[in-house]
Parts: sequence; structure tokens; C-alpha cells
Amino acid sequence: MSLIQALLQDMHTIETELSQFESKFGVLSQDFYVAMTRGDLEEFDALDDYRMEFVHWMGLYETWGSFNGKYRQLIDRQPVAMQIKTNLEPSYA
Repeated sequence: MSLIQALLQDMHTIETELSQFESKFGVLSQDFYVAMTRGDLEEFDALDDYRMEFVHWMGLYETWGSFNGKYRQLIDRQPVAMQIKTNLEPSYA
């Protein structure tokens, strides 16, 4: 498995978890993250259940962002067509 494939697999796993938070709280992870970093969600700090979930959600989103950045760096170095061919070998050959 290539590094790109491993990153994609990890990103999809995280996206599944992010989706669960998005469904529960009714906002996209990106919007949640912006609100958290601006301090817009301080009213939830006193509520331990939400605070722990929010910390977990924020950590997942930051990890996904880091993986996405690494993916972008790798895909910029290797043309998409080349990555697809590599992924399909030997059936492509």
C-alpha cells in the first residue's frame, strides 16, 4: 500500500467519525472548528459531556487537516494520472 493510499484510508476513517459529530450537532466540522477557535462555544465549557466531545471532534478535525495537507503535498509531486496507474497495476499494464 502506498503512502497516498494509507493516507486516504486514514482520512476516510476520520471522515466517518466527523460525520457522526456533524449529524449529532447539526453543523459541518469546518464550521464547528472555526467557532471553537474563535471562542464562540465557550458556553458549553461548563458542560463536561459536550466539552469532552468537542475536544475529541476538534482533535479529529485537526488530524484530518494534517493528513489532507500531507496528501496534497504528495499528490502535487505525482500527477494524478500516474497515481491512478500505480494504484491499478498490474491490472492496468
